[in-house]
Amino acid sequence: ILVIVGAHFTVESASEIARDFGISEWIIGIIMISLGTSLPELVVSISAAMKGKVDMAIGNIIGSNMANTTVVLGAAALVNPMAINAPMYFFDIATMIVATLLLVFITANKLYTKSAGISLIIILGLFLNNTIQSI
Repeated sequence: ILVIVGAHFTVESASEIARDFGISEWIIGIIMISLGTSLPELVVSISAAMKGKVDMAIGNIIGSNMANTTVVLGAAALVNPMAINAPMYFFDIATMIVATLLLVFITANKLYTKSAGISLIIILGLFLNNTIQSI
C-alpha cells in the first residue's frame, strides 16, 4: 500500500514540476523519476561489487532492466494502452542499445575495470546531455 501511495505522490509531484517549469513530463520521467527509482539498484550493485560479488551486481542490473522493459511497460500498457511516438524515442532507445552492447562486451570479456565503469557513466552523461539539450 505504501508503494502505491508513494507512486501516486511521485507521479503527481513530477507532473506539477513539469507544469511549473514548462517542460515535458517525458523529460521529468527520464531525468528525475528514472534516476530516483534506480537508486536501490545502484546501492545494491555497489554493495555487491564492494564485497567482490560481481555476478550479483551484474545480475541485479540485468534483472532490473528486464523487469522495467517487460513487466513495468507491459503492466502500464495493460492498464492504459499507449501510442508511442517512435521518432521521439529513437535516440533514447539507440543509446540504451549501445549501453547494453557495452555491458555484453564487458561481461563476456570480464572487463570489470574502472575504465569500463567510466565508459558506461559517460554514455549516461551523453544521454542526459542530449535530453537536456532537447528541452
